Amino acid sequence: MTLITLLLALVLERFLGYMSDFRNPRRLDAYVGRFGALLDRIGLTHPGFRLLVLALPPVLVVGWLGGWLSAVLLGLPGIIFGVAILLYCLGPEDLEEEINNYIEAVAVGDEARQRRVAARLLGDVPPDDAGVRARRVALAGFAESNDRLFTVIFWFALMGPAAAVLYRLVHSIARAHDAVPPADEAEVGEDAESGEVNEGLARVAAGLAGLMEWAPARLAALGYAITGSFDHALVGLREHFWSSEDGLRRGSRLLLSESGAGAVRLDDLLDDEADAATLSAVFATVTNHIQRNLIVWMAALALLTLGGWAT
Repeated sequence: MTLITLLLALVLERFLGYMSDFRNPRRLDAYVGRFGALLDRIGLTHPGFRLLVLALPPVLVVGWLGGWLSAVLLGLPGIIFGVAILLYCLGPEDLEEEINNYIEAVAVGDEARQRRVAARLLGDVPPDDAGVRARRVALAGFAESNDRLFTVIFWFALMGPAAAVLYRLVHSIARAHDAVPPADEAEVGEDAESGEVNEGLARVAAGLAGLMEWAPARLAALGYAITGSFDHALVGLREHFWSSEDGLRRGSRLLLSESGAGAVRLDDLLDDEADAATLSAVFATVTNHIQRNLIVWMAALALLTLGGWAT
């Protein structure tokens, strides 16, 4: 049932496209904001307890509904429910669509659009140099594939829809980890206290997200090695497999970036003077390699299902 649900969701995603309205991350942000305000009123400020209380309602509801629906009508409602949950949790932005947007911006010479798309993928201010920016976007494609695809698939296959929802919620809160500035020392009162609470919550969420991303990132990096230049990808795997000097999340992203770049031999494909046609071919190679890795994952899950190790 898990394999069927995943395959249906992935096929539907290809046909349905971007689904920006359905996957709007502002819904999760609104939920966290409103529930957080309620926790403020009752005086619950400990970041760990706040995250637990925030996560429990959606996880319990989704888990209960998934179990109940899977037990009726031969499990068909459970499959439909699981597909809907997956379609919501994958993303929230479509990775291939964003990379294609960057390619189009390069093709028409739209510098402002390039910078907007690059900023979304990098989660940071993009470099001014076009060649450096293109390389960082390509690396971000491999790193973002774990956040947007592989971690969701991993936890859905392992523990069902509730785990996928938990990761998407935690990831949504963790995105604010670098965005929430510490409260200014001159601030006093409720605003300063709220900023400190939000920062603490984001840090705890980032830590949990890092733990949930650790195993999928290693499996995804191994998949990139299998589907590309194994020797070159193995360099990144060896150097960064246990890397956590900058935190679990950054270590996983670095592992995926380096192993993915090695697998497609990015440095051989991309140079500082690459034109629009060359960049288009490079980014097509990146997206195709991510898709091949996804096929490897589905094939592995199919073998586990046939062998009786997965349902």
